[in-house]
Amino acid sequence: MPPVRARSRFASVCALVFVALLSFGGPGCSGGCVGGSGQGLTRTTPDVRAWYNAQVSTIPDQNQIWLLEGLSAEERAHRAYTIRHEARLEARAMMSSKLEVAQLRARDRAKYGDPDGPSFEYLVEKNRQQGLEGDAIYEAIIESAARTNEKVNARFRDKQ
Repeated sequence: MPPVRARSRFASVCALVFVALLSFGGPGCSGGCVGGSGQGLTRTTPDVRAWYNAQVSTIPDQNQIWLLEGLSAEERAHRAYTIRHEARLEARAMMSSKLEVAQLRARDRAKYGDPDGPSFEYLVEKNRQQGLEGDAIYEAIIESAARTNEKVNARFRDKQ
């Protein structure tokens, strides 16, 4: 079995290839997807969730690059948060079911007080309330940015 780091790189490369295929009308794209942005495109919910998960799965490897570049924990957390947050918004723009988008926005409003998900400041405060301090707050944000909600994944996987 290859070392964990090698498997992680392989998984990230696979995720990036999958994202590229979806973005340019590859096998995971349902009907006429063109271009790298979700603007104006609609896909099936499972396709969109797979795209979203692929975006988020790149965060750990990107974080390793940012570490090598000497970025602070706070800057890396901001970058990880931005990747996740932008993926959330773009995924919703690609979804064909406006009802499902409304349900996700309602869930986020109830959970985070914002229909577009938690703010960076919300996550910092949440981690502070859990007893974290300093860089540990930001490392927790990086870790959580790379972890998707399994219940939501299962819900949308079942729609295939």
